[in-house]
Amino acid sequence: LNELLNWSKTWGMLFNPSKCKILSITRSHIPVNFNYNLDGVILERVEQFKDFSVVFNHNLSFTSHIDSLIAKCNCVCGMIKRSVGCHAPQKVKIQLFKSLARPILEYSSQVW
Repeated sequence: LNELLNWSKTWGMLFNPSKCKILSITRSHIPVNFNYNLDGVILERVEQFKDFSVVFNHNLSFTSHIDSLIAKCNCVCGMIKRSVGCHAPQKVKIQLFKSLARPILEYSSQVW
């Protein structure tokens, strides 16, 4: 981390230590927790972290990520239903689903 900090100072790309987090990924039931610091500030340890709209947790289980995707898609499907109603042609509803809800489900699916 010190080398990374030196590089960032050299190139004028300073890190904000309050936005940096520690996420230890391990299978161990009793992980070894070490306090990391960046520029004298001890970094916060978290159990899960959201990066590029993908939720990662300490054991790489994507359950919380999938739950958030389901919630987002339910909101979008409800909005579609309220907007076009039940009597809209099926072709319109399918097109709306493919353009609004499906991208939420497919975004970064290769990661999880």
